[in-house]
Amino acid sequence: MDQETVGILDFSKKMQRLKGIQREGWIRAGVKNPESVADHVYACAMLSMIVGDIHKLDTERLIRMALLHDLPENITGDFTPRKKQKLGRQARILEKRAASATLNTLPAKTQRKYLALMDEYWKQESDESKILRDIDKIEMALQAVRYVREGYPRRNLAEFLNSARKELKTSVGRAFFEAATSAKRV
Repeated sequence: MDQETVGILDFSKKMQRLKGIQREGWIRAGVKNPESVADHVYACAMLSMIVGDIHKLDTERLIRMALLHDLPENITGDFTPRKKQKLGRQARILEKRAASATLNTLPAKTQRKYLALMDEYWKQESDESKILRDIDKIEMALQAVRYVREGYPRRNLAEFLNSARKELKTSVGRAFFEAATSAKRV
């Protein structure tokens, strides 16, 4: 087997860990068997595809960013906003190190490409990165709505809806959020 194939397989092992990492906020809210980080990433990628196409963004770049945005969590675990706030600047340093460590078995050109996309997301300078940040929050809100429908107490999940609402930065994100969480849907 050639080195490139071995590197891809090694990367795949790291990426697979996301399937087993449950989202911490849902655990804290009392959800039994909550979604994994991989579940969340998949939902964000699907929403990114649709929103990117409808709003004429660079959909491929948006989807790639969505697929990569939580990749460091295969090493760091789920980084909740509380955990990031507690760690301060150290959180970004840990995420960047984890991203590099996760991608280090891939060809150098590929590593640079993926790290640049992750950095673009972290810096929030492009339309795609801003929309993805909103999609990340909206997907969390949609998951909270799902858990309410499944019978979990709304009071345990209200903080997720409120947090998402407060953190949305784009008009597209705000409109999508309002439609997704309207009284008819919740």
